[in-house]
Amino acid sequence: MILLAVLAFILPGLILSLAIRIRGINSVLLAPAFTVGVGGFLATVYPFVGVPWGPATFLAGVVAVSAAAWAIRNAVIRKSPEPEAEPQRRSMVLAAGLGALGAALLIGVQMGTAMISPDSISQTYDNVFHLNAVRWTMETHNASPLNLGAFTGISAYPSGWHGMVAIVGELSGATIPVVVNATNIAIGAVVWPLGCLYLVQAVAGHRITTTVLAFVFAAGFSTFPMLMIDWGVLYPNLLSISVLPAAIGMALTALGLGRHHRQSSVVVWLSLGVGVAGVALAHPSTLMAFLAFMIPPSAAVYYFKIRRLWPQRSPTGRRSIILLTVAFLGWLLGLAVLWGYLRPPEGSADWPVVETPAQAVGELLLNAPLGRPSQEIVSICLFVGLWRLWALKSRRWLIGIYAIAAFFFFLAAGYNGIPRLFVTGVWYFDSNRLAALLPVATMGPAVIGASFLIDAGRRWLSRRDQSRTSGLSRFARMPQTPRGVMASSLAALAVLVVVTQTGITTFAAEHAHWQYRSDEQSALLSPEERKMLERLADGVEPGAAIAGLPSSGTSLAYAFSGRSVIQPHILTTHGSDVDVVNAGLKDAATFPGVCESVRKLNVKYVLDFGTRTVTGTLAGYGGVMDLEPNESLELIDQEGPDVRLFKVRACWD
Repeated sequence: MILLAVLAFILPGLILSLAIRIRGINSVLLAPAFTVGVGGFLATVYPFVGVPWGPATFLAGVVAVSAAAWAIRNAVIRKSPEPEAEPQRRSMVLAAGLGALGAALLIGVQMGTAMISPDSISQTYDNVFHLNAVRWTMETHNASPLNLGAFTGISAYPSGWHGMVAIVGELSGATIPVVVNATNIAIGAVVWPLGCLYLVQAVAGHRITTTVLAFVFAAGFSTFPMLMIDWGVLYPNLLSISVLPAAIGMALTALGLGRHHRQSSVVVWLSLGVGVAGVALAHPSTLMAFLAFMIPPSAAVYYFKIRRLWPQRSPTGRRSIILLTVAFLGWLLGLAVLWGYLRPPEGSADWPVVETPAQAVGELLLNAPLGRPSQEIVSICLFVGLWRLWALKSRRWLIGIYAIAAFFFFLAAGYNGIPRLFVTGVWYFDSNRLAALLPVATMGPAVIGASFLIDAGRRWLSRRDQSRTSGLSRFARMPQTPRGVMASSLAALAVLVVVTQTGITTFAAEHAHWQYRSDEQSALLSPEERKMLERLADGVEPGAAIAGLPSSGTSLAYAFSGRSVIQPHILTTHGSDVDVVNAGLKDAATFPGVCESVRKLNVKYVLDFGTRTVTGTLAGYGGVMDLEPNESLELIDQEGPDVRLFKVRACWD
């Protein structure tokens, strides 16, 4: 199942990669970002042209988009041929393959440990919506953001993650919990590390050491990808942040700052557009992070161009400087306007600060956000990398990217002031979402620092006197050959893997593990409640709607059985008829006005899972709580003492 999900993310994007002649490792590294971008575009467009969403139509759309991209590239190349990329060394391909496999195993084990079993579900608030939305996407064959918005009564909701899970679900035929878990592992264990390597190679070059280091660090952070399957849960953010590194790498290449082979401008910018579309359609808040991270590189490009034109010796030079300045300032102003526009509605969320300013700064210094175990080795590599970037006057914009990510986290976690309201509102003022972005900004400088330390260590060993330390000298001479370089580098990398994995990522997995436990105290579904939902289709006819207290888990009847519920999310914008049913269903025989709403919604059943909820008891649900058989309701099924299914009699007899 996980392999199927991996193929679903790689193969469609690989078709596009090959169509525009991205060769070698990069064709695979960019494939997931292309898949998510093209998939999001097709899912948005298909409803307007009457095309259903599914594996066959998705693949057909990818082929059509790839054919168009191939035609555009060929038309451009005929007018302006581009230089061919240098062939990649076999050792580099081998290192990338082994590194990707190692990262996938490490992250996969972490996530699998947290999830406990293939069919576990996260016992968290947002999971009610996400599981039901996957069912809705599959049943309606519509993965548009507008369709997901209509599902819960809002204008739109980012649907990139739900669309891809639906594709995997239709291909496999597995249950929704299994499909969700398999897809999430594929995203965290494969999509994320591949994007990290593309970003690292863009900023640190194409070396075996930096290639393997990229995978070591990708698997070594405690806040991503684990935090996104723990807090929330934030599955759309998991996908959008996983493709963010690839999008940043493409942006750096388009700006002329990256170290990848640069194709024609048209192809580079079109590729970037697909990658950015994937980030945005997976979750718009990550698009805002991408735009914020692009401020330092854009400023660097502006500075380099102005420096070449200065002093203004000609009218043409003055005009160029004015145009560049207007364009750069316009870009900053547009970003500020967009930032204010994309803030969520006031009052929709207001997560407070969780620590003092000093604690937030200390956590940044030790790479231990939100009280997680400190990662001293990552901090050392990070700050050595930042020092190298500054000292060499090379790629200082990377320092700016890290500074922005750190500043955002500081505001959300520990600074309760006016800047926090504007800057972090895009993320609902939530420090967890911004903690998950830190690894993206940390990755490049940390790899540069670690690579420098490994190289310095090898040079130090090579200077040792052979008569005093013959063993070390023999080891030091090894780097003079390709095999020696790999052997000594792998020794250092093995130490780094042990250090980053011991106690740090295991903490993240154990912390998330508690969200997936299923017992009598589970916040969302107990084992008895789940048994009821899994057999619900046998006792409830298709088309009948089910009422219940959604925060107790009853709304998951739709995800597990396919039977309709009147409130598919805990905070659905649902209308007055739902309110009437929630308030008065158990007394419908006494209040005929309730029956009018019951019949409008076709409510024929009600689930009672008791008063243990994921949010606490909400007002207005007295009609679907503490139910007993009466003239309105007939008990037809029961699992244990507290899990009961009633049939509505008052309005239908």
